Parts: sequence; structure tokens; C-alpha cells
Amino acid sequence: MSKKKDTELEVIDTATGAVINLGKKTIAEIKEEFGTFVVVMSGKEIAVARTFEDALEEAIKAYNLSI
Repeated sequence: MSKKKDTELEVIDTATGAVINLGKKTIAEIKEEFGTFVVVMSGKEIAVARTFEDALEEAIKAYNLSI
């Protein structure tokens, strides 16, 4: 049986929204624009969500798919 590795994400509040770090690597940025949250990865907008929680979920999904 393989051991599962725990992954710890760090969400850092910024002036424009939040940055999501995995260790020393920034995996996504969530910016608040006009009452919505825009998920940005590698300089590209990948999703728009109404709530921060939905935006965070989209960022994690996109990161998992890009590995």
C-alpha cells in the first residue's frame, strides 16, 4: 500500500486578492474584479467565480490537471 503525501497550500492575502502557494511555488493568483473572483495561472485567466471559495476550488482543480 502506498503512502499518501499531505499537501499544504498557503493562501496569502494581497492588495488585489490572494496568492496560492505550494511550498515556495506560486500556483495561482485570485484577483477580485467588479465583485467577481478571477483565477490567474501562468499569466492567463482560467476561471471566473462569484465567491472566493469557488475560485479557490477552480485554482486547485486547474493545478491538479496541469501536473
